[in-house]
Amino acid sequence: MAGGSQSQSADGDAVTAMPLGAEELVARAQEHAKLDDWGEPPFRDALDILCRSFVAESGATPEQTAIFKAQLLALLVKRLRFYADRATHPEIAAQRIETPLFVIGFPRSGTTILHALLASDPRARSPLSWELAEPSPPPRSDTFTSDPRIARQQAAIEMLPATFRAMHAMGATLPDECNAIMQLAFRSLNFAASRPLPSYQGWLLETDMAPAFSVHRHMLQHLQAFAPRDNWVLKAPPHLFHLDALFAAYRDARIVFTHRDPASIMASNASLISFLHEMTGNAVDKKKLGSDETAKWKLGMDRTMRFRDAHPQLADRFVDVQYADLIRDPLALVEVVYDHFGFATDADAISAMKGFIAANRQGKHGAHHYTAEEFGLSRAGLHESFADYIERYSVALAGEAG
Repeated sequence: MAGGSQSQSADGDAVTAMPLGAEELVARAQEHAKLDDWGEPPFRDALDILCRSFVAESGATPEQTAIFKAQLLALLVKRLRFYADRATHPEIAAQRIETPLFVIGFPRSGTTILHALLASDPRARSPLSWELAEPSPPPRSDTFTSDPRIARQQAAIEMLPATFRAMHAMGATLPDECNAIMQLAFRSLNFAASRPLPSYQGWLLETDMAPAFSVHRHMLQHLQAFAPRDNWVLKAPPHLFHLDALFAAYRDARIVFTHRDPASIMASNASLISFLHEMTGNAVDKKKLGSDETAKWKLGMDRTMRFRDAHPQLADRFVDVQYADLIRDPLALVEVVYDHFGFATDADAISAMKGFIAANRQGKHGAHHYTAEEFGLSRAGLHESFADYIERYSVALAGEAG
């Protein structure tokens, strides 16, 4: 979640005085970057809806509005430079993105740790936090571990509250989510994670995500052109809402689907979102937030189950894995994933994964404290709401064997 949201604009005073509107932001970004090629996928409709939602619904103070403007301007400048790189280096658009692996599932269901574990295989390629924070110029293999952007991003991450870092694993050289890439299309749940934007979020969950996946492919090409590896490993829980668009963009995609007891997930996710809202100065009605987040993710899971039912020909593209198995024996679970998709482990991969596990023990950055009750949630109620999901995927309930 850190990838695209930390940058600030250089001309802070001018940004503060600027109206929050798509056209003004676009004009300012072009002036700042001295570029005007925005790339192929459209984005101004999404930016306009995002700005309108923020003005009407966020309840932001002038200071909060100035910060948000600066974030949007930084994203627009980043997009201009990103597409300028694409025009300068024809090698980028020539890149083939084949059989990408996506980790999906509910937030807090092990997607982050499994993504990072799979990405620790030296043959794998994932978008790293530092790359998405500053993608231009394209990363290079010969400076991949020494690029000064790594230190800049790590410094930015370490300025974030320790409480947040305890909730969500972060690091400049850890893989980031597809959500961060899709911010460049202004189609990303990241925008609504730290402030109330109900009309934008409602639009986003129903809109055509093709422009976001177009930018996503362009980013993978960008990162791969001068720093390639064997295969892409990607991740984002919001793909639950848009598997149709994902498979339209990547017809040979493969999916690792994590499963965990919803009663162990929904309050944890609500606590994270609540903290992000509070961190940006927004008041939080925790019980409403708990209800809204649970309903949102139930919609995503219901949509994914319908997609899988409607596309039986894609059954072998999915491998379903349990959070309990990931915690019990992560390397054995990786073997399950690799066997399903015909990958082979080797000594280097196993060594790298063991090193990652040793360096990233659960609770490394502290404990995440919350209760279900403060968000108006209950174990029994969540099990009832998600009964179809639990039964469909034989989800192990917390406290039960397996």
